[in-house]
Amino acid sequence: MMKTLEAFSRISVLCVYLLAAAAVILLRTPIDYPVYAMAAYGFSRGEDVYSWAEGDYARAAEALGFSRYAPPYRYPPLAALLVLPGLSLPDRGMGIWVAAQALSALLTAEVLARMARDPARRILIRLGVGLLPPFFVSLYAGQINPLVTLGMILAVRWIGRGREGWGGILLGLSLMLKPLALGPAALCLYEGRRRALAGMALGVALSLAAGLLAFGPPAMGFLRLHLPTSGGVYPPAQNLPGLAARWLTRHPYGFSLADDAGIARGVGWGLAGTLLLLTGIVLGRPGKAHPDFVRRAGLVAIAFLLANPGTWYHHGTILSLPLAAWLTQPGHSRIGWGALGASVGAIAIWGVAWHAFVGWTPLLDLATLGSLGLWALLAREIQKESPR
Repeated sequence: MMKTLEAFSRISVLCVYLLAAAAVILLRTPIDYPVYAMAAYGFSRGEDVYSWAEGDYARAAEALGFSRYAPPYRYPPLAALLVLPGLSLPDRGMGIWVAAQALSALLTAEVLARMARDPARRILIRLGVGLLPPFFVSLYAGQINPLVTLGMILAVRWIGRGREGWGGILLGLSLMLKPLALGPAALCLYEGRRRALAGMALGVALSLAAGLLAFGPPAMGFLRLHLPTSGGVYPPAQNLPGLAARWLTRHPYGFSLADDAGIARGVGWGLAGTLLLLTGIVLGRPGKAHPDFVRRAGLVAIAFLLANPGTWYHHGTILSLPLAAWLTQPGHSRIGWGALGASVGAIAIWGVAWHAFVGWTPLLDLATLGSLGLWALLAREIQKESPR
């Protein structure tokens, strides 16, 4: 019976992604993929895409046939390099890109599901991860997040199994596609995992070398220092500095308690720092590699996601790691299951209905609050099993 249910869960998630990918391709909804393609086009012509202005993007968009796009290109050159072969196709590779991101989401759900021995837990993880709304938002926008998340998940699992060198290389490559895995990378440093850190450095070096060989010196413009871009009060900026900005500065999306940008920044950074400090307390003494790397990496992933003012809702694909890490563990109480349902429900509801929440400031932060709830659940489980 359980084998039949497992097969049904796989087929169900597969069908959902087939339909979603088909709709995205037919309706040409992506606004971020064209920017990747334009970057590949510019780099291949020897241009420094990192210094492009609006006119440069308009010129590239006209050459490639894109009418909707959201510049600028802020990623390492590796992402543009992946897109480059598809530029010769009639759709400039958009269809292949969307299919690859859908496949990455499916594989992420399957890899995480296999962490559990119990078939019922595997089904729950597969459905919970596979149907997590940030994956579909990323697919809709043509984002690279599902592929980056898959790389992070595989890297974390390999490091947790003792294959630290290979896991570190993959983690470095994931970071060089898009730096969503800063949390697990920081945990490797916190625990003093030298082989993983060496592998990570090698992965970063390999990706930069590939960009340099393919595009020449303009690709190294990525190395110029750029601070995280803040989403400010815009609701999709689901992070703690964004939450503070929505509550403490005036904006068109709802009410606020004050209108002081300086106080908002201070409170936002204070909340972010507090979460990172609490995360360090839960992790315990630094410099010691812990066998429970996967759950700890999930905890740090949430903390870095929420502390970063440049985090957007679609970056929440990496919440799949802490969600699966919590679901894998047995013995949760009814209160725990209820808190998980409320946390994941808040994240999901925000993803499909945030436009309806405009005017109601408390509801605009549901995804951030849901992520905090997931962090608290995972922190409690880790602390319960820590030696006293």
